[in-house]
Order: sequence, then C-alpha cells, then structure tokens
Amino acid sequence: MPVWNLSEARGRMISEAEVRLQYGDHPTMFCMLLNHGGKFTDFPGRKYVNGKRHYVDLIDIETFCVHDIDDMMVKLGYIDENLHVEMYYHFRRPLCDLDFGLFALASDDDVTHLAKYVGQHKLIEVYTEHGQTKLHTYSMSQNPSKVRIVEIDCTPKRLFLEWHDTQVEPNDVLTFEPNRNNPPVSPTRNEPSIYKVDMVSDNANIMETEIEHSSDDNSSGDDSESQDGDFLLDEDNIIDDVEVDMREFHLNVDPDVEWIGGASKRKNHVVTEDGNEADLEVIDMELFLSDSSSDDGIEGERNKKIKAIRRAHENENAQVSEPFYLYQKFNSSKEFKDMVNQHAIDTRRELDFEKNDKNRVRVVCRGTITSLGGGTGQEVVNEEGKCPWVLLASKWKRDKDWTVKTYVSEHKCLQTRKVRACDYKFLSKQILQLVEANPKIPVKALREQLQRIYKVDISKMKAFRAREAALKIIRGDYATQYKILQDYLLEVQTQNPDTTIKLDVESEPNPDVETRTFRRVYVCLGALKQGFAAGKRDFLGALDGNNGIYPLAYVVVEAETLNSWTWFLTHLGDDLGLASNSNFTFISDRQKGLSSAIADLFPCAEHRYCVRHIHENMRSRWRGDKFKELLWNCSTTYTVQEFEKEMEEVRKLNQECYEWLKQIPPQHWARSHFTGRAHSDIVINNICECFNSKIIDGRDTPIINCLEFIREYIMKRIVNVEEEIDKATGPLTPTATKLLQKIKDQAEEYTASFCGNGKYQVSGPWQDQCVVNVNQRTCSCKKWEITGMPCKHVVSAIWDMRRNNGAIGIPETFVHECYWLSTWRNMYSFKVDPINGRRLWIKSPCPTTLLPPKHHVPIGRPKKKRRKSTTEKENMIKGNTVSRAQKTVTCTKCNNKGHNARTCKGQLPTVGKKGKKKNEKGKEKDKGKENEKGKQKKKGKEKDPL
Repeated sequence: MPVWNLSEARGRMISEAEVRLQYGDHPTMFCMLLNHGGKFTDFPGRKYVNGKRHYVDLIDIETFCVHDIDDMMVKLGYIDENLHVEMYYHFRRPLCDLDFGLFALASDDDVTHLAKYVGQHKLIEVYTEHGQTKLHTYSMSQNPSKVRIVEIDCTPKRLFLEWHDTQVEPNDVLTFEPNRNNPPVSPTRNEPSIYKVDMVSDNANIMETEIEHSSDDNSSGDDSESQDGDFLLDEDNIIDDVEVDMREFHLNVDPDVEWIGGASKRKNHVVTEDGNEADLEVIDMELFLSDSSSDDGIEGERNKKIKAIRRAHENENAQVSEPFYLYQKFNSSKEFKDMVNQHAIDTRRELDFEKNDKNRVRVVCRGTITSLGGGTGQEVVNEEGKCPWVLLASKWKRDKDWTVKTYVSEHKCLQTRKVRACDYKFLSKQILQLVEANPKIPVKALREQLQRIYKVDISKMKAFRAREAALKIIRGDYATQYKILQDYLLEVQTQNPDTTIKLDVESEPNPDVETRTFRRVYVCLGALKQGFAAGKRDFLGALDGNNGIYPLAYVVVEAETLNSWTWFLTHLGDDLGLASNSNFTFISDRQKGLSSAIADLFPCAEHRYCVRHIHENMRSRWRGDKFKELLWNCSTTYTVQEFEKEMEEVRKLNQECYEWLKQIPPQHWARSHFTGRAHSDIVINNICECFNSKIIDGRDTPIINCLEFIREYIMKRIVNVEEEIDKATGPLTPTATKLLQKIKDQAEEYTASFCGNGKYQVSGPWQDQCVVNVNQRTCSCKKWEITGMPCKHVVSAIWDMRRNNGAIGIPETFVHECYWLSTWRNMYSFKVDPINGRRLWIKSPCPTTLLPPKHHVPIGRPKKKRRKSTTEKENMIKGNTVSRAQKTVTCTKCNNKGHNARTCKGQLPTVGKKGKKKNEKGKEKDKGKENEKGKQKKKGKEKDPL
C-alpha cells in the first residue's frame, strides 16, 4: 500500500525552502507537485496550460516507481481500470525551464535519473499528458541539430501565482544550472536548440549588497573613513562591525598558469643525524623514464656509453660547475632555451641564439674580448677575436627529445652587467613569492633587491614591468577570466543552493555569432537571502540585530545609471519577493538614477537620504558649524512639533538655506516623518562606507578575482560574527544592550502615573511629559515606534507596572525581535559554502563565449584614493598655524574675489569706497616714487664736471 498523501494545491504555493525544512532530516523523502489535466504550448517559451495541481507528500525515492503515478492518476479519475488510456509523464529538473528541463519518467532508469536531484531538491514537479504527447523526451535524439543562438530581450522574473482551475505558469528561468551532477540538457528531435541569453560589464563599478551606495574607483581608497568621524553621530548611527582578515586572499583561475615553487632540485639527498650526507642506495623512480630499449648489439653498446656519460653529469656538483654536457637530453626546445637564459644570467655572459628553428638551436657568446694596448692603460677591443663558447642542441630524426651535440665551455670574453636574457618576463617568475606576500612592494626596493641577487643592471621600468607581470600571474589575466566566468558562476551556484545569478551581455544583431560581450552580473547567495529573512528587519541597508552590516547581493555593472539601478533592483525584488506595494525601507546617498528607480519599482517603499551627503550639498553655499548643528537637530527630532521648531531656527539664521532645505521632503531625511517599518532610526549611510573599505583591495582586480574576493569576505565575516555571538550573553545583542542600558539610566529621572486601559502619563525633567500606551506599544515621543526599542518613558512605565503587578516582564521583553540575541544567532546560522578550485569546475553548457567589455579610458590619470568631501578638508592645520585653504581671496587692486594682487590681470575694479581709496593711495605712491627718481637724476647731472 502506498504511504503517500494526495492533496489539492490551493491558495499560496509551497516554496522549496518550506519543503526542505520539512524533509531536511530525511534524505530520500520528497514532495511531488503533480500537474495534470493540461497540455504544453509550443516551443520556445513552453508553458503548461489549462491544468490543475496537486501536492503528493511522503514519497520515498527508494520505493517510488512509475506505477505510483498511475495510482495517483486513478485516484484523480483519469485512468479507468477497464479502459486503456495512454498517459505520458515528465519531470522538470529543478531550476530549469520547460524548454530544456523536461525529462521522461517512464521507466526505472528514469526514476534513477530523478533520484539524483532528490538529495538537494525536495520539491519535484511532474507534468502529465493524456492520449498523446507533443514532446520527444521519451526518445531523445543522440545527434541533435546544430545549435542556434537566439537572443531574447527580456529578463526572467519570478511569478507567485495562486492556483485556480485556469492556466498554469512555469517557474522562473535561471541562466545557470545549480546541480553540478546534472547532464547537459539535450534538445528535442524536431526543435532547434536555443540557449536563452539575457541581453544585458565593464568591470568598472560595484553596487554592493548595501543598495544605498556604491562609490567608484575615484571615490574609494585606503584613507576612507567608514564612521564619518567628521560629522555629528549618535549611538544609533554607529555601525558595529567585525574585522575580517583578507590579506591572505589569492586566486588564480587562468588555465595556463604554471606553478613556480622553491622545491629543491637535489635528488636522493639523505642527511644523517650528525648533519653529514649519507651515502645510501636509494631507488630512483625516474629511471623508469629513461631509455628502456634492448642493449643487444652495437646500438646497445652505444646506449650504455651514453647512459654512463649522463650519469656522470647528473650529480649536483657537476651541474653547478658545468650545467651542459654532450648527450644531455631535453624534453623540448623551450626547456633548453630556458636553461640557456638561466646560465647566461648566472654567468653574466652575452649569449645569443644564432640558429633557432624547429630542429636545431645554436647558441654562441657575443661577449667582448678586450686587451690593454700600448701600455697607455686604455682598453682596446679585439674585433677579430671571438669568444669560443658555443652550444648546439638538435633533435634526432626519429626522436622527439632534444640532445646536446656540440658544447665548447671555454670563455675568453669578460663578464657584463647588461644581460639580454634578464628581461622582465624572467624576473617576474623569480619574484612571484615576494610579490604575492607584498603586492604593493615599492619598485625602488624591488629593483635594489634584484640587482643585489643577480648582479646585473636592472632599470626602474624593467622592475616595474616585472612586478606587474608577476601580479598578472598571481591574480590572473583580465581578458582571460571572462572566458571562464560562466564556469565560475556555475560553480558558485552549485556549491551554494538557492543562489541567484544573472549574467547579462551586450545585444548582438547576428544570432549566429558564438561570442557575447560582457555587460553585467548579479549575485545573491542563498545563505544571505535566508539570513536576511531570519533577521526580521525590513531594512535594505542592510543591518543585523547588532547594527552591523549584512551584505545581501552584489553586482558588477558598466556604470551607475537609471538602467543599471533598475536592473539591479528588479532582480533584488524578485529574490526577496518584493512587489510594487511592498513596505521596505531603503537608504542611499541619492545616487544618479537610484531615486527614480526606487520610485518606479517600489512606490510604497520608504526611501531615506543620508544626512551627511545633504550637508555636503548645503556646505557649498552655507558654511559653518551652526548650519551643521541645526541640520542635525532637524534630522534627529522624533516629533513633528520639534521638527518645525528646529526648522524655524534655520529660517531665522538664513532664509535662503531654509527655502533650500524645505525643498527636500522631510520623509526622506527627518526621523519625525519616518515610519516604524525598519525598526531603525539611522540617518547616516555608514553601512556602504564600511563595506567599501573592506573590499577596496578587490575592486581593481580581474572580474573573477573581484567577485571571489567579495564572496570570500562575506564567507569569513559570517564565521567571525558567529564567534562574537558565542561570546555574547543576555537576551539582547551587545549593541542593543548598551543602548537599552543608556535608556534605563535616563528613565531613573522619570515618574509614571497609571491612567487605566494600559495608558501611562510619564513626567520628567525640563517639562518632558509623554503618554505611553503599553497595549498598543506606542509613546507620544514616537521613538519606540521608529526604533523598536522602548524609550525612557516606556521603561519608566514598565517599572511602575512591575511594582504593581509582578507578572509583567523586564524591559528587554518589550524590545523588538530583531534585537534579540536568538534572532542574531539565527541570522548568522546560514553559511556561505566554499567552492572548488579552477581544475574542478564543471564546464558551462552555454555555447556562447564571453568577451571582455570595451574599455573606456577616462580623461586624466586614474585616481585610486577617495575624493574627500569639503567637511574633511576644513579646519586644516599647516605647521602651527591655521591653513587658509578653501578660503576666498580678495584682490587689493581691483577688489574682486578669486585672486590676489600678484595674479591680477587688470580686471575692472569693483565699485566701492575701499577699492577707490586703495587705488588712489597706490597712484599717489607711484607718483611720489617717480618724483624722487627725477630729483636724483637732476642732482647727478649738476655734480657731473663734464
């Protein structure tokens, strides 16, 4: 008897996560979503329409067979035991569309194929056809037709539909397959193979998970300050973050990179306890690679003699004195030439390849032979004499190995410090370990060290090129990584279930071209989505319960535009299940296009602006600490009455500033107009600044290194935060505990009076009196509603309740769940899984090859450091005096601003008494000087006797 349970799908569809939670401890159990009574539409964009859905629970894959589906169809009334009705069953591979993800389910082999996915996916969709089938999954062609690429200018979206007895829509289409064990999807017999490529990245900008801000390369640097120390801050706006050590991050995914290590070349080297070398007989396994031909006859005697010569030169002492010898073998000409270049550098000789073709390589020495001529002490070059050193290696006709056939080891030339073989390519391989340990080693220090080791002349430019080439080997090639980007993304999605990856390319008018230009990539790891949902905070900042950053998604786009922000927010909304009427809260720095994108996609969402950046715009016209203080007071008040009072103070100070600030809607930057959706009153966007400072070392690296740096940082950060969670004690997070303790200290000065119906009148110093409604969890100061943490009035009321009724809990129980320690622990219980190395990546089935984006060279020198704001430049000290930087200068000649008298170009003077007086004084001085000079000339003429 079957143990499965059949139930009709009504209302909200069950998600994969809910089913996995139910069957997580049972690896062989799964739930089937049976689609029946409908039919498939035509290819492409295949759908299953006019059907119904039923959930089948408690299915064990070890006992499941096709006859169980027949029993289900009998129970649903489709099959009559007396009549023969043809039924066709298909199952959809998880995370695939209906065009390429359908497989037959008609035999035990098909059930075995289905069993591969049950371990990781607990919700399997099965589709039925009645009478006849439009598909060819029951007899797939072994030689599918030639692949044809069709670009579809659309972005797949996730559809959440309530089931009715109407049309059935398939789930969303993903670009990459998450299961590395899945075989490539075979196209049907009569339908062309079409790979869907979202037409949509210059590795220029990174929009981090913190959607509120993403600074470009010109606005980031090592000197960035994530806590805005120059601006007014309160404890609610301080970001508490853990340190993640990314100094050991290194990644190279280029397939042709050779590892250059420092292993010793000494063979069979045994040392005794007293430090002396032991003369032991050690079996050399490399003798297996030597000649194993028969030693019979004349050829055998010849081979014996050649082996004896080679064995005599294979010991270490012989290799140091003479690296080359006759009958020496090399596997290739490259190996031979590399050894020649190494010998030229070691001996500081001018070795030159005189012959260099496919069958022979002849090397001669071009060194200078000099002599002292005529006793004059001058050096004379001997033009007729040549250095006798020569080396020749070639291949035998029937042999692939290269053999040394001519070798004259005598040198008559002098050593030189200019060796052609010592180029930047050779040096880059020698400094790999040095550069990997210190990628920012100065060129001057690197040059001095190389000259000290090799005792040759190395220019500054050669040392610079060697360092850049070494970094390229360590980090990988910029253009090469785009070719394997699809493999990397497939590996990330395979190792991290429920991960969403979107790869967009530039549009291509010719669909037959097998290459596409990279444009954008979007990554949202499955663990981050689950952790964000467990945090119970509808704040896309994103903050955890300890007011620390919690990255959610990251993208690489061509630029920060309305199109790119819309593309990013669309995919983010699909991952989080956001609709146009969602009440989430965003915070940003008012980037170009972001405000418009949020308003278009999420018109009901709350969008906060960073007050620090509002002050930056204000400071260009109104400077001074007074303006900054008033702006901060307007932003941090919790009631509308207090906000209007502070705005009136701004109007009294400056009417123009008041009108300018009034143009910004207060619901974007004033706490008094915030809602309580986010359970946070943060008005400073420190989150993105903190995240940018962490990933600064990975921003200017190749595309895969950049993405992997961010993923590895997030992976390590989750583990580090979990260690801090294990150390924490108490019901709340450490930051929430400190904030609540400060509130408790303030509540000591307040008195609560019970008024009935859960209402209290709380009074304190400075005529502070508010009404607290414990039943509705509100306070007239609005701080409890906005932050989710009881204010001082509420704490005083709770203490009064505890004095009169012991059943009331402590103030910590009135704090919102997002600040609980258990919520914080649950949020970081979802881990980002590691990935394999390049050699273990599965080849992506997508037939297109990615090309790097077109590089747009900006004007001027590339900037690395972050652009400092005007507030960071103010109050600078120069020596022991205050600097006059950023101060407006007035010319003493023309009375105009912007230049001084020394750089005055004779502009028209500004009408004013001061300017006229100064000009008149200057004219009088000039006239006085001319009169004095004239008198002196006259006196000189009178004294002259001639």
